[in-house]
Amino acid sequence: MSTETVRFALFAEVFSALAHPKRLEIIHHLGGRQRNAGELAELTGLSKANLSQHLSLLKARGLVHCEKCGIFCHYRLTSPKVLETCEIVRHLILEQMDLASSCRQELAAIIPLRK
Repeated sequence: MSTETVRFALFAEVFSALAHPKRLEIIHHLGGRQRNAGELAELTGLSKANLSQHLSLLKARGLVHCEKCGIFCHYRLTSPKVLETCEIVRHLILEQMDLASSCRQELAAIIPLRK
């Protein structure tokens, strides 16, 4: 397997970890500060078992770090770039929505609907 193929496979793994709404919500809540599992469960509405599954995947992909402190696990993003990446994608989506909306408006102005 070529180096380029491996690189794209790694990209795909990271993006697949980001491809779930609840994992994006977890990342959002970790964007401001470190939190424990109880806080994250309360904020996301996930059961602790389900939250644990999502956090395990995010940790395996290198997006979230866990630090044990007594009986608690504190989670944080591994890098501010995780949140920056999500923000870039959000801007891309907003641009696409604006473009689609403006195309619809232009089309409606050019071709009026008839019954």
